[in-house]
Amino acid sequence: MNPAEAEKVLSSLHSSLMPYQACRFILETSLMPNARFQAAGAIGDAAIREWGILTDDNKRSLILYCLNYVMEHTGSPDGYVQSKVSAVAARLLKRGWLEFPDQEKGAIFFEVEQSIQGMHGPNRQFAGINFLETLVSEFSPSTASSMGLPKEFHDQCQLSLEVKFLKDFYCWAQAAVFNTADKILNSNVTIPEEKACSAALRLMLQILSWSFKPTLEHENLDAKIKSGLRSDAINLRKFERSLVKPGSLWTDILISSAHTTWVLNFYTTLRQKYSYDTLWGDSPIAVSCRQLIVQLCSLAGAVFPNG
Repeated sequence: MNPAEAEKVLSSLHSSLMPYQACRFILETSLMPNARFQAAGAIGDAAIREWGILTDDNKRSLILYCLNYVMEHTGSPDGYVQSKVSAVAARLLKRGWLEFPDQEKGAIFFEVEQSIQGMHGPNRQFAGINFLETLVSEFSPSTASSMGLPKEFHDQCQLSLEVKFLKDFYCWAQAAVFNTADKILNSNVTIPEEKACSAALRLMLQILSWSFKPTLEHENLDAKIKSGLRSDAINLRKFERSLVKPGSLWTDILISSAHTTWVLNFYTTLRQKYSYDTLWGDSPIAVSCRQLIVQLCSLAGAVFPNG
């Protein structure tokens, strides 16, 4: 088959009925990264289009297949293919979010958590963290896929993830940073754990950038600001938008645990270690660490015990 014919076949998969077996075959056997990328996209497009006729087992099977594929191909040099498959898994999980019981979601996340804990090595640890990054992005209003569903669906999914799982995700990422920190600080060469640590810091930053649902306290403050016309009140409102207000349920992991101090000390130690390297400040771990520190310094509201 010449390249033009192959491209035509791959394109047709996106509109084919039940193309899953063909797509899996391509993902598992093709030596062409772009073909695998296209096959992954076709799985996602078909599943969203055919969601109403898929059985519950079909839906779960597709999500787990994509997740397992990502975890089993962590050493592949074609990272963009793994990212695509991970995005498909996140998209399908969100599509079924309001259908799947919490116990079922928890079972899926248990496997992800095991990977993030580093129990299967740093490559799978990175893959697990990367999947959660993709998932949080899929549930965030500004980066969510439309799926042809009403805004109410996305709002319900967003609130559900925030209330039931988002804090757990942060804790897993936090633990991943803690568990890799000593290895990174004590190593004289770049190690795989550094990539996982950078991803975990990035996930923590992403979660703290989440559009948290305002508490009654914050709504009352907004109402007061809106009622006035003074310029200082308007400026205060603009400032309020840049603050991070996850609420009192986050006090234990963000405030009581001296989390910000630990991150600051970690960054300081890293900077001292690499003081000879003028380019280190632009490295992924340095950039992620600084950005996370900025977010932590922007915490406000009920997250503080007397806030």
